[in-house]
Amino acid sequence: MSALLAFLAGPLLSALVSLMERRLSAKERQGDLAAELAAQEIRAEIAARAEARKVLIAEQGTLLSAGRIGRLVFVLPLGVWWTAVIADSIFGFSWNVSALPAPLDEWAGGIVLSLFLVDGAKGIARNLRGGKTG
Repeated sequence: MSALLAFLAGPLLSALVSLMERRLSAKERQGDLAAELAAQEIRAEIAARAEARKVLIAEQGTLLSAGRIGRLVFVLPLGVWWTAVIADSIFGFSWNVSALPAPLDEWAGGIVLSLFLVDGAKGIARNLRGGKTG
């Protein structure tokens, strides 16, 4: 009886072992593919940042670069509006400056936040990295 069980269990156990080996191999290949995809994404991000840096460096000496014009298109109208609001509030002119409509008021806050806080923090970090003080 034990010989019969051993005979039947041998092929069954070897089939189970080979099944487990195939599953482990498939999981290992899946992990390798995920790692390779992650590495490709990182390489693509590095390449994109390098290209963006090249553009920024190329535009550095240009007075009217695309980045500066883009900022001016958004910042100048907001600056004029805020100047009108402040002047009307302080000096009591009869201008009755209207509030910005719903999405624009949030955008204006985001633009100011980006310009003064984010760009300022980037400048400070750049100066600290470069060993400059002040």
